[in-house]
Amino acid sequence: MAEKKALDGVKPARGDSTFIGTLHPMLKAAGADWSIPRLTGTFGHAFSFSMKIGNGAVWQQANIDWWLLWDMIPHIGYEFQEFQIVRNEKQSAPTPKEIQDIKDRTWETVKTSIDRGIPAIAWQPMTVAQRDSGVSAYGWASLVDYDETEKTYTVRHQHYTTEYTVPYDQFGATDPVGWYCVIGLGEKKPLDRMALQIKSLQHAVAFAHGTRFDLKDAPYAVDAIGFTAFELWKQALERGDVDVGFTEHAACILWEMREHAAAYLREIADHFPEATSHALSDAAVFYDEEIKAIVKLVNICKEHESKHETFATSKRQKAVEVVNAALAAEKKAIEKIEEALAVLPAASK
Repeated sequence: MAEKKALDGVKPARGDSTFIGTLHPMLKAAGADWSIPRLTGTFGHAFSFSMKIGNGAVWQQANIDWWLLWDMIPHIGYEFQEFQIVRNEKQSAPTPKEIQDIKDRTWETVKTSIDRGIPAIAWQPMTVAQRDSGVSAYGWASLVDYDETEKTYTVRHQHYTTEYTVPYDQFGATDPVGWYCVIGLGEKKPLDRMALQIKSLQHAVAFAHGTRFDLKDAPYAVDAIGFTAFELWKQALERGDVDVGFTEHAACILWEMREHAAAYLREIADHFPEATSHALSDAAVFYDEEIKAIVKLVNICKEHESKHETFATSKRQKAVEVVNAALAAEKKAIEKIEEALAVLPAASK
């Protein structure tokens, strides 16, 4: 085996979700035809929205990127090889020998994958010392190279853009539960695309109505999801409980997610019978309307020089009106998705 094998053309895709950003180049390297909107629609990022008040910006992708993803990843047409270690009070601690064994097996799997031209995905592949020195490779990153002599991986991350190396057995201790997780792509398997698309639409409706997951079970605590999250955001704006920067960040991420929602619905619409296809196309138009409202909100935020202040009274009212408009469009889009599901032939459900 070669001393070193680099995947020069592979890099994470841009976007807020580090899972989608690393999964996309992995699948692309394997020759799979998955667009970013299709991935975000399938896993749910495109249709989600969460809100919590009081602790800074909301990590919109968290509960999908390292929790709900496990529901969907078995259904996208590939086997996946997962290597995980969790150190917390809920589970007995693995022995040092068990930890080393898992990391050794991971090393062999990752090397084999890179030799095939396919990157692996790793959770926060940085040592504590690297993190403390300024490496901010939080979330998922791509393992694109290895050095047999140094026993290191080369890491590329979509937000921390400086490529770096990490010892293969020295990461997995930079988050609260000491999660070590590396995912490799296995063999191709049958994909029921229609069933997966229907499931993604059902999940879109569940996100909107706040039933996709129970808030008390979420590993990343939020106060509300879906329509209720919009209402909570609006109330916080009305009271002056959130600053301009908080709202601008939430609006920018929502803008990205709903662009993916509209694109995903247009991508899959022609796969369905005519009545369902029309309803999905109509839903995409309503997401376009929502995006227009969100862009207005971003522009209102950009008019403020200080992002750490609350909105002036006049701007606050405009912001509330725009969130109302975005929510109204969101509700119309979801109604159309519900209609699309309702008119599906019984054999498709």
